Amino acid sequence: MEILRGVLPVLCLAIWLLVIPFGMGLFVSCVIPGRDRTPGAVFITGYLLLLALFELAGIPVVILVTYDSFTLLSRIFMALSIAAAAAGFVLMIRKTVREEGYFAGGEGTFGRITLEEGLYWLLFLALLGFQLYMAFTRASFDGDDAYYGAQGTIAVQMDSLYRINPYTGRSAPLDVRHALALFPIWEAFIAGMSGIHPVIVMHSVMPLLLIPLTYLLYFRIGKELFGRKRIMLPVFMILMALFQIFGNVSVYTNETFFLTRTWQGKSVAGNFILPAVFWIFLNLFDDNWDEWPGHVWMERTERENRGYFLVLACLNLAAGAASSLAVLLSCLLTAGLGLLFAVRYRKFGVLVRAGLACVPGAAYVLTYLVIR
Repeated sequence: MEILRGVLPVLCLAIWLLVIPFGMGLFVSCVIPGRDRTPGAVFITGYLLLLALFELAGIPVVILVTYDSFTLLSRIFMALSIAAAAAGFVLMIRKTVREEGYFAGGEGTFGRITLEEGLYWLLFLALLGFQLYMAFTRASFDGDDAYYGAQGTIAVQMDSLYRINPYTGRSAPLDVRHALALFPIWEAFIAGMSGIHPVIVMHSVMPLLLIPLTYLLYFRIGKELFGRKRIMLPVFMILMALFQIFGNVSVYTNETFFLTRTWQGKSVAGNFILPAVFWIFLNLFDDNWDEWPGHVWMERTERENRGYFLVLACLNLAAGAASSLAVLLSCLLTAGLGLLFAVRYRKFGVLVRAGLACVPGAAYVLTYLVIR
């Protein structure tokens, strides 16, 4: 029985942090080209859809429901996420049975690794392991714990969302400034599902997830940047790891947030959400791959390109879970890069689709202004 009590929380964490997001990624990745549909890309898109669905379910509950709001949000999100993940696994099985295969690519498409590459990858893995060890054993605490950590605990213990002052414990009007950024509430949801205290989930569990997830995104960005220049990818990853370790030149840098405040939405916004915008556009306009020569926008079908903008729409809503400001930044990046590539490839439709991908973010900002 004691062993079961120790294993059950870990099993729940594995289901809600790995299995469910991967299934959701299988569901949303069906709209992107098969050549880009790799396990890493599926996992990234799964988290974009997960956060977008949590915002979609959570914002009406936060605004309209006063009592038992966390329970209601948990039930709605549980149903949505399980349905999306189940649909994703069914879709993968169907494609596999039809011998089409869901994963047309793969993370190991570069062939055999040379000794030099292997040494570089070992060095990167050592740097990654060092960061995970330090993040887990040297948990950093700061002033935001008094608010965000307390809000997650209040959500679980008091079944209330942003209607109790975390500094006094008394009832208060809806905290509009933070109410739409639901990342700490998602962490509270994970805590509720696993039976682990919310603060432990934030400080000890989330770094073990978010740090590798961010490096997985950087890995995908590196593959798009360097194409067949195999040796450059592990070097790029090593440099990114070193930047993160030695970037604590100010309390405001992305690197400081990444390793000392990993579990906060602001860290996710700067280190995961905004780079994901660049990753999507790099996938859209990739000229590096031998099997896709020339201007890929001209080679791919309009339907395949349209799928990326659907993922981008999910991203612009998911940004709101991390930070209200992140929505503005991701939409500005989307519009700016859309304009750049519309001019570069003389495709006005790119700009139109980029504008449509900003609609969820615009609805988020409008909602914020109305309740403000």
